[in-house]
Amino acid sequence: MTEDVRDTRFARTPAGHRGYDATEVDAFCERISAAFAGRAMLSAAQIRDHEFASAALGHSGYDRDQVDDYLDRACVKLEYARRGDAPHPGPEPLSPRDVQRLRFSAPPAGRDGYAATEVDTFLDVVATTLAHAGPTGLSSQDAKAIDFGPARPGLAAYYADEVDAFLDVVVRTLTEQEQAHTVS
Repeated sequence: MTEDVRDTRFARTPAGHRGYDATEVDAFCERISAAFAGRAMLSAAQIRDHEFASAALGHSGYDRDQVDDYLDRACVKLEYARRGDAPHPGPEPLSPRDVQRLRFSAPPAGRDGYAATEVDTFLDVVATTLAHAGPTGLSSQDAKAIDFGPARPGLAAYYADEVDAFLDVVVRTLTEQEQAHTVS
C-alpha cells in the first residue's frame, strides 16, 4: 500500500468545480503511507472521519469521487493489516476469500451500529456472487440499495462507517464485473 500511495494520481476537477484541496490530500496520503510503513499511527476510522477543505476559488482541486474511492480502499487494506492478514495480491479488487475473512469492528461507545446478522448474511451473498461471477447473483444496483437495520440493544453490531466503506468497494467491484460481462 505504501507504493500505492506514492503512485496514486487523482484527476483534477474541471474549471468551475471545486474539488478537494490538493495539498491537503497529498499530505494526508503521506500519513496513510507512513501508517502502512509502520512510521505513524492512523486508524481506518481516522481515515473515514477525515474531511478535506475545498480547493480555493479559481484553483482546480482533486476529483472528490476518486479521492473518496481511494480512501475507501485504504480503509479496507488497513483493516486487513491491523488483523495481520493481507488481501489477495491479484488484479481483482475483491475476492470471495477476502469477503469471508473480513471482520468489522463494534461501533464506538454511544453510537448505533448495523445488525451483525444482516451484514453477515449480505457478506455471504457477496462472497457467493464473486465466486460465481456472471449475470446471476447480486448486482451493483442491489448492493447500492442495501439498507442495513440498526442492531437491537444487546445484539451484535458492526461499526456502520466500516461497513459503508466496504460496501463502496463491493459496489465498485460488482460494477467492474458487470462491465466486463457486457463487453464479453
